[in-house]
Parts: sequence; structure tokens; C-alpha cells
Amino acid sequence: MKKPRNIAVLAVLTIVCAWMAGCAGCNPEPVPMGMNPTQGPETGGTTVQITGEKFDMKNGVTVTFGGTNAQSVTVPSETQITAVTPGGAAGQSVTVVVTNKGKPEVPVTLSQQFTYTDATPPTVTMNEPTDGTVFSEYEDSLNVMNSVSVSFSEPIDSNSVTVDIAVTKTEDSMSEPMDGTLSGTVTGSGDSVTFTSDMPMRAGRMYTVTISGAADMAGNVLENSHSFSFSITSPEVLYKYHVREEDIQEDNGEAALKRIAARPEIFDNAEMWERLVTANQDAYIFDRTRLRAGQLLIIPRGRAWGDK
Repeated sequence: MKKPRNIAVLAVLTIVCAWMAGCAGCNPEPVPMGMNPTQGPETGGTTVQITGEKFDMKNGVTVTFGGTNAQSVTVPSETQITAVTPGGAAGQSVTVVVTNKGKPEVPVTLSQQFTYTDATPPTVTMNEPTDGTVFSEYEDSLNVMNSVSVSFSEPIDSNSVTVDIAVTKTEDSMSEPMDGTLSGTVTGSGDSVTFTSDMPMRAGRMYTVTISGAADMAGNVLENSHSFSFSITSPEVLYKYHVREEDIQEDNGEAALKRIAARPEIFDNAEMWERLVTANQDAYIFDRTRLRAGQLLIIPRGRAWGDK
């Protein structure tokens, strides 16, 4: 009597095993064949179409980019998946894995990788001089410095950088600037640029620098302009002055006297050069056409000369 019962049990087990084997075949491995696009911004949010075969419409699929789940995944057909990329690191290429959610779950890696592109604009990390710097020590009041530099958070295209410099007088200056802006040339490489002015920066002036337009190598542009200011104090006024080589090396005579009169420590005004001639002719035999380095000039000041 036991033999038929054993046969029945065996038959049931056989049917169960056959069903299980058949059920396993109900959830085949996905067969991803292609992906478009294959790159997108590091911030994520790129909609990617994955084509192939045997995608699980009933249970859905999981898609990962570099091990991170996609923001959203839809399976409109057995041959198509739509996935939205998560964020990643700029410049990094990651593997893309598709897994049908039905049992058994077998992850399958695409032959293509997804590359994250740079989507972050550069920022200014440092400028020289630093904002608020006050220069009070220098050798030549008419030629204190001629350049400023700026560093960014990443390499940038120096040709994209615009540097505007506004010039105003300091409180201790005796004159207003002839030009309200300073022209110059921008050069650089890597993550820094240098602005070299066409004319030297001089004492008695405040310089306000504004940086704009800087684009990184991916074309991302500085979002907001960056500004900083620095000033150069005027020297103490002089009543006697020794002619310098740089005063006369370009041209002597009237041109040299104008350069001397323009010095912040003299008159801060080139047009007052004739006062130097008058005062020094009264004091000694003075040849206005042949100044020499080291020659002592008297600097006339006071109400007698029309000063307030």
C-alpha cells in the first residue's frame, strides 16, 4: 500500500521542480545593448535611453551609474528603459548596470560607460593684492607697481577674463586722476591670470579691480563678478628734491621738469613745472634744459606761490 503513495509524492515533487525550473525562465536576464546619451553634467538629471531586450516591464528594472541608483527609471517596453542619472564627479566615466527586479536578479553591465562633464562655474579663490591693502612704502611714487593677479578654483581660459580697474584719488592726494580707468593686458595659464597695466600704478590713488567673464575649460562662466580694492598712500611733501635718473632718462628739459612736478611728493601736477623753473632760477644759475641726476631742486610752496 505504501508503494503507490511514494509514487504520488515523487510525482508531486517532479511537478514542483518542473514548475520552479519553468518559473526561473519567466525572468530572463536583461540584454542591454546601447545607451544614449553617454555623457551629462556632474549635477545629474540627464535623461538616458537604454535599448536592448528582455527588460522586465512587470516588476521593473534597477539602473545604477557607478553603483548609485538612477533618480528615476521607467520601462515603457521590453526593449527600452528611460533612466535619469544621479550626480557624479566631473571627468569620471562610470559603469552602467541594469538589473531586472524579478527573481532571480542578475545585474548586467553595459559595454558603454557614462561620463560626467564639468558643470560647475569657476570661483575666485585668491587675489593679490588682497582686498583693503594699503601700500605706504615704495621707492618711486610714480611707479609703485604695475600688475595684479587672480587665482581661480580650477584652470580657466585666460582669454575669457575681463579685468576692469577704476582709479580714484586717496584722501591725502593733491590731485584727481587724469583717467578714471586703467588699461592693460591679461595673461595667464592654469588657474591664475595676471593683469599688467599699460601705465604704472602710482601713489595717491585707490584702485578698484573687477573680474568678470572667466570661463573654465568646459565653458562654465564665473557666475558673479569679483571685486577688490587697494590703495597707495601719498608720500610726504618735499621742499627739496634730488633729480633721479628716471626723471631725465627719457627726455630732459621741459619733459623732465613735468615728470618731476607730477610726482605726488612735489606738486602732483605736471603743469606746475614752470614754478620749479622760476624758484630755482632765483636761487642759482639754473639750466632748465640740462638737468642731471643728483641735482638739487628747491620746491617752492606757500601763499607767496598761490598755495592755500
